[in-house]
Amino acid sequence: MVSFSIRLLLVTILVLPFVFGCTNPISFAVPKNSNSANTQPRLQSGQTQGVSGTVVRVTGNQMPSVGENRQRSKPQPVKTNVWVFSGRIPAKGTRVSVTEAKQNFKLVTQVKTDKNGKFFVKLPSGEYTIFAQYGNDLYLNSFLGDGSFKSVQVNEGKITETRLVNSENASF
Repeated sequence: MVSFSIRLLLVTILVLPFVFGCTNPISFAVPKNSNSANTQPRLQSGQTQGVSGTVVRVTGNQMPSVGENRQRSKPQPVKTNVWVFSGRIPAKGTRVSVTEAKQNFKLVTQVKTDKNGKFFVKLPSGEYTIFAQYGNDLYLNSFLGDGSFKSVQVNEGKITETRLVNSENASF
């Protein structure tokens, strides 16, 4: 028979993640005031509906630590091309070659990020998959439960916020 203290310990271990929520390791690299893809900010002057976002790169050890004064490196903005495709795209990893993407996916447009990694693209209502370009590859490390890359939904008169985080050279 298992003692009461052992049962209490087991229940605590099993229940605490549900009480406090499970965290995604990438969330440690994302500032707490960042917007998710589900947020719908108000339109800025001159903007119509579409997608507004930021492309950043996270490197190095991102593990939380106790008792150390070590600071995790902050996400760095990336100046690159952002590729926007119509609909959901099945994922086979985090990278897709530009050639493969051009041949197999419906390209809507490309835009460049500014020096702060920010971009805006005007789009009609619909579902889109957005990649950041690194060399000859397109990169996206966010996925949906159906095995496809994470997509964003653009709604009439709304700006959808997204953040593309390249964490290939980071450890969590």
